[in-house]
Formats: sequence, structure tokens, C-alpha cells
Amino acid sequence: MASAKPTASAKKREASASAGDATAAIVEGRVRAVIDAVLPSVDGGRFPAKRIAGESVAVEAHCFTDGHDSVRVVLRWKLLGSANADFEVDMRPQSNDVWTAEFTPPQPGRYECVVFAWVDHFESWRREFERREEKNDIRVALAAGAALIDEAAARAAGSDAAILAEWSGQLRDGLQDAAAEITALRALALDPARAGVVARYADRSLAASATLDLIVDRKRAAFSSWYELFPRSAAAQSGQHGKFSDVEARLPYLAEMGFDVLYFPPIHPIGRVNRKGTNNA
Repeated sequence: MASAKPTASAKKREASASAGDATAAIVEGRVRAVIDAVLPSVDGGRFPAKRIAGESVAVEAHCFTDGHDSVRVVLRWKLLGSANADFEVDMRPQSNDVWTAEFTPPQPGRYECVVFAWVDHFESWRREFERREEKNDIRVALAAGAALIDEAAARAAGSDAAILAEWSGQLRDGLQDAAAEITALRALALDPARAGVVARYADRSLAASATLDLIVDRKRAAFSSWYELFPRSAAAQSGQHGKFSDVEARLPYLAEMGFDVLYFPPIHPIGRVNRKGTNNA
């Protein structure tokens, strides 16, 4: 029985579905932060960098955005395969859009480090608010700040949500009070303790991210002293054929000299054809 050919309308529906899938795959255009590079990087990221357990790891990210808004960057890291929760630390801004942070991997294994960067609207508002002097400008800015605090309160929970709701309410009350002192309103809006609560509930829905893989080894992997030894020459008595037991007896002596790796040259049986004699004769 011949199979039916798809109709024009069916082809149109398939094309529309394909176009829809392609549209869904487009990255959100409102992600304004850019992560240009994350270091340390080996061969452009083809291979994971290596570090030593118990030693500090310095991570550097090149992050920026358009305009003059504030950017916030954090580093999240975890040991793959571990049941422990992820750890996160804020990255510090340096010159030329460079951000740095450090963490100490506690044990050997493979670690995943993820850098997140986003435009921090609340911190941008605080920075702009600090330079305002006119009373009317301050009142307009207070309304915008209260709205941003309300958004953070909606993302918060428990006592933090109550603190932020109370804060935004105080700012709005100050707007309604014509006799309120501008100096007091400014101090209330720039309260650093409550700004820290807002920072814990930042909106990361439009954050850019970049991943860095890291292999952490034990300390001995960072360096070693090699000693090359020929087992056949390790006998205690001259003229005797050395054995592995003779090599084992020499291990304390080698360790005392500071060597931690024993290297054997290729070991293979002695053939019966074209054999070498004494001194390769």
C-alpha cells in the first residue's frame, strides 16, 4: 500500500514547529552581562586546570556590561560526586573589568566552578542615589528604591522578608511626610545592613554564566624527586644478580636522601640470540 504524501498544510505546520524550536533555542536577549574569560585556563579551556588540595585557588573572570550599571559577579564551586552543598563567594572587582576570588578545595577530586554575572539594579540605584542632592530628586529616587526593595522582599522568606517589607514601608512613609528631613531619608535609604539583606536575594534570572573545570590532586602530584635504579645492579654483594627484594631493602636509604619516586628502566627478559656479554661485548 502506497504511503500518503504530506499535504501542504502539514508541511507548513512542520515548518512552523521547527521555527518555534529554533526561537526557543535563542538565548535570552536581556542578559546584559558578558563573561569574556575565566582563568585559569589550559589551551583555551580544552583541558581542566590542576591545583593541589588544601591550597588556595585564585579564579579570575573578565566581566562587563553595557552602560554604567553596576555588575555583580559571584563564584560558585563544588566537588563533583559529593553530597555537600555548593559553596559561593562574591568576586571582587579589579581594574579593566577583571574580577577575582579565591577558594580552597579541601580534598582531591574534580571540581566544577561556575561564574555568574548580572546587572545589579539595586546596587546601581544605590550608587546613583548617593550623588543626588536636590530634595525632589531624592523623593523620586526613593520611590524607585522602595519598588526594588519590594521585589527583593518577594524573593525572600521569613524574617528577611519582614525586614525588607518594613524598610520599603518606611521609605514610602518618608515620601508622604512633607516635613521629613532629607538627611534622615538619605541615611535610611543607604542603610548598609539592610542593603546586605537585599544582596542575598538578588534577581539572577538574567545572569550570564561560565563554567571552569578543575582537577585537584594530592600535594605529591605537584612535585617529586625521581631516582633511577637498575634492579639487576641492586644486589648487596658485588657480582651478584639483583632481585626486587634487594631493591626493597634500599628503599629507606633512597627515602632518606629525599627521593619519593623510584623509576625502573624498561625491564625485559634476556634473549638467547645476539646476547651481550660483559661490558656489552
